[in-house]
Amino acid sequence: MVRHRVTGLRTKPAGRITLTSLAANHPIDVAPDTISETPMNPTRRHLLSAAGALATGSLVSPSQAQSTPLVKVATFVPEQSVGVAKVIKPWMLATQQEVGTRARFQGFWGGSLGKDAFKQFDLVRTGVADVAWVLPGYHGRQFEDMQLFELPFLFENATEAALVGWHLCEKKMLRGIEDVHLVGFFATEVSNLWMANPIKSLDELKGKKIRSVGAVHAEWLKVMGASAETMDSPEMNEGLQRRTLDGVIQSWSGMRTFKTLPLVRQNQLAPIGVIPFLLLMNRKTFDGLPKDVQDAVMKHGGTTLARGAGEAYEGVGQEIRATVEKDAKIQLAELAASDKARYAQQAQAVHKWWIQKSPNGEKIYAEAVAQLKKIRG
Repeated sequence: MVRHRVTGLRTKPAGRITLTSLAANHPIDVAPDTISETPMNPTRRHLLSAAGALATGSLVSPSQAQSTPLVKVATFVPEQSVGVAKVIKPWMLATQQEVGTRARFQGFWGGSLGKDAFKQFDLVRTGVADVAWVLPGYHGRQFEDMQLFELPFLFENATEAALVGWHLCEKKMLRGIEDVHLVGFFATEVSNLWMANPIKSLDELKGKKIRSVGAVHAEWLKVMGASAETMDSPEMNEGLQRRTLDGVIQSWSGMRTFKTLPLVRQNQLAPIGVIPFLLLMNRKTFDGLPKDVQDAVMKHGGTTLARGAGEAYEGVGQEIRATVEKDAKIQLAELAASDKARYAQQAQAVHKWWIQKSPNGEKIYAEAVAQLKKIRG
């Protein structure tokens, strides 16, 4: 199945507008000259309307707005971010194309409905936003079960993490989303260990100061004999510059976003968890939509969104890695199979720690591992 991943418009010499699909490099062509007194093909009408509205965030023409229910889709990050440009906007476009004038989806990017990353769940729960991109890690105990995805040496890529997350939510095993409607679960590419100065192996982490994100990473660093340092991104960069910090745990996309790549000399390519994301809809909003609109929302959400988002984040990670390899300023240290197995075994202490401290942790973990086996074949 082709998933249309729309990032923008480019004009071809023949005067045709192409919506570039990131899935299978499959273009959707829309001919502007179909706008005439001659009746327009319905499919092309919807495509053209959606394409023309991308610039303003609205996916229905102004003439339809008065009589169409508005679904406000909010993010605290700008529309150029990976999650918006390559996950949320394509979901909006695909859904809008299917429902036509039955609902109107409009993006409110960059915090226009609320800039505080720590309050996005409240925005969607209370209905300030109808849909919001929520980072579980920013919402304390609301999503404690989702620390599962930060466990080192469990997930190998963004796609399998997203599919496992969706599966667990469908089985109602992850707490925190009872009062809202889950449209999609997705994740970043795996985080790695980035060092200011190269080390020969992860065994040399003993005594090093490493910036961590959350309790799970801190526990893993403790197991490895390192000291976990909790700090925000500006403090992280300052620590690397001043050499008061020896390394950081971060994804490829995170390293580029926070401009941290020039401050490190090595990437230890160990899979140290992923960052999970939720695309949530206000419960009342979802329940109030016509059944066919609900079906379209979920047809393009769920596993479709999980796979598409996984491809997007993995693609961005590969793109950044290719640039790093070409520049040859950062050493990429691959783990030998035997070393990876040994470190994964050491990480089991962190897995057991999480299971023991988490209500229903044993069942959640067992289900996640079983689902991973199915995905990996």
